[in-house]
Amino acid sequence: MFEYVFRCKECQHSKKGQSPVKLLPGSPAKLNCVQQRPEKCIYIVIQEAGAGVQATQEQAAAKVPPPLPPPVDYHRTVSPERGGPVIAPLSGQEVQLQNEIFQQTGAVGFIVVHDENAASQTHPLRIGPNVIGRKSSVPTADILIDTVDGMMSRRHVILEVTRDKYGQFQYLIAEAGSKNGTFVIGAKDPMRKLKLEPEDLIYLEDGDTIQMGRTKVVLQTTRSASNARDAARNVQNTDYSKTIIW
Repeated sequence: MFEYVFRCKECQHSKKGQSPVKLLPGSPAKLNCVQQRPEKCIYIVIQEAGAGVQATQEQAAAKVPPPLPPPVDYHRTVSPERGGPVIAPLSGQEVQLQNEIFQQTGAVGFIVVHDENAASQTHPLRIGPNVIGRKSSVPTADILIDTVDGMMSRRHVILEVTRDKYGQFQYLIAEAGSKNGTFVIGAKDPMRKLKLEPEDLIYLEDGDTIQMGRTKVVLQTTRSASNARDAARNVQNTDYSKTIIW
């Protein structure tokens, strides 16, 4: 039997395993994962297990990813087939902190309601699709916004959190069949306002505002907030984005 160290591509958890045949680095393996979403976990070989050689999750997280091209504006509409945005990589310390937050809380970001006509609310995001909609007597979404805004649908948008090959979380938003539309207002450039079309898939940035109907929420990633309280505090100290009326 050959011994190897395997790592999950999704949650970065590492474990040892055996194979009756010789495997190459990057080869997939069918192993059960101990993390919260085993159906999402895909293990690959990262090295042979041997004396004095052990790749732990912490070591993998602390490894600084290779440099990427300079960051570009990725507030753009893309199709799922075109891959991810080009963004500046996290430092090894940031990746480690991001992993620690995920392992301890399961959260990969937060949605904070920041609207003149709705009470402040903070909701954690999970890896995978997060359906966001208006709270009703019959829940139809993962994240329920308590608001009297009749223009927000009970299933308004899908905010999906994925992980790229460098271990960074990516945040993508798409329509979920809302009746009154969705706008994304840029954190860096509030003058940039994008209306989601039914076929759109848009990459979000930390601090972006999402207007669903006429209710506004703000994305806080684990780059800027490690818990719901900090996420809410970060947003409460900012001005309200101007509501888009159409």
